[in-house]
Amino acid sequence: MISQPVMISAAIALVWLVVIALLVKRGSLGKISALLLLVVPLVAGNLYYFRWMAPQQAETARLDAAQQKLAMQPVWRTIKTQQPALYRQASDELLSGLHRGLTEQQAFDRLRPLAADLLNQRINSAADDDLTGYMKVSLEEMKQLRQQSADRCFRFLFPQVRGGVDIAELLPPSLVESEMQAMDRLLINSGGGDRVVDLPRGRKQLQSVVKTLYGKWGSDLQTLNTPAEAGVDESKLCDMTIDLYKSVLALADKDSANVLRIIISGTGN
Repeated sequence: MISQPVMISAAIALVWLVVIALLVKRGSLGKISALLLLVVPLVAGNLYYFRWMAPQQAETARLDAAQQKLAMQPVWRTIKTQQPALYRQASDELLSGLHRGLTEQQAFDRLRPLAADLLNQRINSAADDDLTGYMKVSLEEMKQLRQQSADRCFRFLFPQVRGGVDIAELLPPSLVESEMQAMDRLLINSGGGDRVVDLPRGRKQLQSVVKTLYGKWGSDLQTLNTPAEAGVDESKLCDMTIDLYKSVLALADKDSANVLRIIISGTGN
């Protein structure tokens, strides 16, 4: 299908050709001058369109498509409704990343920390099933990245130390989609007040989990609190973190959610 700009350009060229032909026919214009008047504007017009106007239109279309995609993604669709200011920030960062030459996927991945921060703020008001469901997906991501390499697992768990990883490139699309859906459910159902956390019971259960892990890992378990420490064993940190969440998620749903809230909020002492 011929685009509208091309049709308009062709129509203008045809009119210009007719005008020049009439001038030549009347003797008002020589053949060489006519040729120049015909060729020069057409060349200049094509250079203007294909070197400046067309790329600008393509770039505008690319940015518009990325913004539309952001508005349709499960997590960001919810954030747009619940947190308009955060959504605008994400949209601005998306466009900024694309302007800097990032691929669309890279630009979208740079938005993950914004969504993760909001998710952490909602942990205490999230439904138990939504919280444990999200952590089960995260645990599966940890396991698959650990199978690939300790470095990828470590950077996924502790992005503040050496930067994160692009899970869209490293993990199956179905798992990434499961994470997005789990995050979305958590955000949708966490608009109310904080859930009641049974701190005494939760701390007792957490202590029981830690005691069991101590039997396997010993004092190395303490390095979970200092991942940025020089010389830390990254592979061991990954394995211990996986063991920790496996043990917590093995508890009954109510107890598991209770302990997860304590771990994430840092109230476990």
